[in-house]
Amino acid sequence: MSLKTRDLLTRSWQSQANLSLFLLLLILVAFLLPSLGFEKNSLHFYDDAAASVVAVVGTAIAWRNRKLFLLTSVAVIVAIAFRWGTWWRPTQTVRLWSESTGLVAIIMITVVVLWQVFRSGPVTGMRVQGAIAAYLLLAIGWAHAYHIAELVDPNAFNAAGTDVSVAIHWMNYSFGMLTTLGCAGIVPTDTVAHTLCSAEAVTGQLYLAVLVARLVSMHISAKEQSKQERSAGRQSNQSLD
Repeated sequence: MSLKTRDLLTRSWQSQANLSLFLLLLILVAFLLPSLGFEKNSLHFYDDAAASVVAVVGTAIAWRNRKLFLLTSVAVIVAIAFRWGTWWRPTQTVRLWSESTGLVAIIMITVVVLWQVFRSGPVTGMRVQGAIAAYLLLAIGWAHAYHIAELVDPNAFNAAGTDVSVAIHWMNYSFGMLTTLGCAGIVPTDTVAHTLCSAEAVTGQLYLAVLVARLVSMHISAKEQSKQERSAGRQSNQSLD
């Protein structure tokens, strides 16, 4: 790869384009690839590989903020180590540590994405896409929380016919709770589980109403202001002529 090409790729990644690419990656691993049956023969491996790729790419977004990048890298490295460690020691304790460190890593990556979204500068369409990526990360984080609750108390959810040891099932359930649509197959049965579900439903609605709607409004306002400035500039040039 030539130096010019490498420099172009670096500048593109460090710009707001990384938010669009990260959103595309989340859609790919959470919706598109599962719908095509990529995980059917090796679901556990798909879960771990997809989570690892998302974690690494999400961490890379913080490259310009070295302190945030370092903190996120530590959290992600520990989470990936425990996640793949369950292949060698699939004990209850190791799985609990895997989900707990995974939750911390997702929280850190969400912070990274929101840091990029709210950096100084105009509100662009890429920033709106970054806010949507953070919304999807909320669902992934809550999926870890549900799995942790189930590992601590196997009776927290009634999941007859659903393999609750697989992360993607909890993620599907979490998306249902975040959008308040619900998800068949897993039902909360104790106070902690019900509280988690209610909290996620409220979080999802508040996030869309307050954050994403505000960013979209600011983006539209910025475009209108830009049009008015260009129109005023053309009128000024015509008057000078």
